[in-house]
Amino acid sequence: MAVAKSEAIGQITRCVGALNHATKFCVLLSFATLLICTIPSVLIAQTNVSGFVRDSLSGKPLAGAVIQLVPSATPWAAGRTVRSDSIGRYAVDTVAAGMYLIGFQHPRLDSLGLDAVSRTISIDRGIRILRADLALPSGRTFVTSLCGERTDSSGAIIGRVFNADDQATVTAGQVVVRWTDLRVGTSGVRRVPVQVAAAVGTDGRYVACGVPTDAPLLVQARSRNADTTQAPGASGEIELSFASNVPLLHRDLLIASQETPANAPGAARVIPRQGTARIAGRVTASDGTPVNNARITIHGTDVAVTSDSTGAFRANGLPAGTRALEVMALGYAPIRSSVDLRPNRESTISLSVGAKVNTLTGVEVVGAPTDRSGFTKRRAQGLGFFLDANTMERRGAQNVAQALTAAPTLRGNGFDTQNPSRPIISGRNNCTPSAYLDGQLLRDGLGGIDDVLTIRRVGGVEVYPSPMEAPAQFRGVGSCAVILVWTRSYVP
Repeated sequence: MAVAKSEAIGQITRCVGALNHATKFCVLLSFATLLICTIPSVLIAQTNVSGFVRDSLSGKPLAGAVIQLVPSATPWAAGRTVRSDSIGRYAVDTVAAGMYLIGFQHPRLDSLGLDAVSRTISIDRGIRILRADLALPSGRTFVTSLCGERTDSSGAIIGRVFNADDQATVTAGQVVVRWTDLRVGTSGVRRVPVQVAAAVGTDGRYVACGVPTDAPLLVQARSRNADTTQAPGASGEIELSFASNVPLLHRDLLIASQETPANAPGAARVIPRQGTARIAGRVTASDGTPVNNARITIHGTDVAVTSDSTGAFRANGLPAGTRALEVMALGYAPIRSSVDLRPNRESTISLSVGAKVNTLTGVEVVGAPTDRSGFTKRRAQGLGFFLDANTMERRGAQNVAQALTAAPTLRGNGFDTQNPSRPIISGRNNCTPSAYLDGQLLRDGLGGIDDVLTIRRVGGVEVYPSPMEAPAQFRGVGSCAVILVWTRSYVP
């Protein structure tokens, strides 16, 4: 190759200064000879850079990521740009040796509040293929950066809060995360409700630190609005769980704007039960087969629908915002999910109830279940106000407090500031009722019962206007109304 280059240069030298056409042809021929001898050595120094772009939080590939490769010495200069395919794979061919910055951009980064993720790579001469995988920072790195170093195994929930109507960011409010801790004391094991309130920033972002990663969490966004023509709003309370070994969870939340004046009675964080949003979806098993006759309940509404023979379902007239769903199908474990609903739009969702659970063969039961509470007998006598499990389910009550709003001798006195879906129940003259759970007096009254008891565990509720009208064993406290709550183990 060196001899060929020397001969080409000699030809060029002999041709310089000549002015005829033959000489011009000689010059062009000599340059072509030089290029032919030089190109192979350039090609040998070029490298193909390829790899995969991955979301470290979900373990899934990032399709459509924009990958950029620029020289590290001049990062402002134009570089090479490619896009990842459906499995997150990318490739940049014919890259010369040197030091480079390689990074990517993706909508996922913006949702997490990150700039482009980049790294430095070195390409040496003679390397034909270089693999350079790209990924989001690990969940633990995120948590440490957002919440600081922690000695426990707690995690963080991050995201943004938007207005469901126009997708504008909510600039004032908070995201409340609730869960229940089991604590052992001298009196035994007890369940203690715990919550964390994360402020919503001016860009709509929130960070809830110090939440457990091994227990279901109830999450709700709440807005504050200085405009007196609108009441503060709230999303539905949805259930979230962390993925295994990933201490960071990302979830954006939608809040529907309200039109009730903020100074109207009971206007504090009004959560509408109806609206113009729609939802369509399909329920399948883990093997993809459709599940028919599955009951889909949208919490916080009066709507419950059933899937058809293809597993499809549709519901109309729903309030906008992030809402919780529950799916129950015979032979499958119940599942909970969530959906983001927008006014005058149809949202789609796919729900999988997993594999069939083992069920017992039919058992013939002789006789009726035992009512240990006396609920059935007292209801037959017509003394007091009674609600059974079927009635509460038909009315779509999310908690005991909501169920009690139907009692004529009780009244709703606004809403709980910590949980806007829970009315504050009072008796006549705004007195505080006495409350019993399975026959035991609750020292904190009715207010704490929904923290330890879900509505699905309630078998029946009794309400008496005064202690004198209540059963004899429940007459000894106060002069206000008496509320008896029975679990399904007492009222079958």
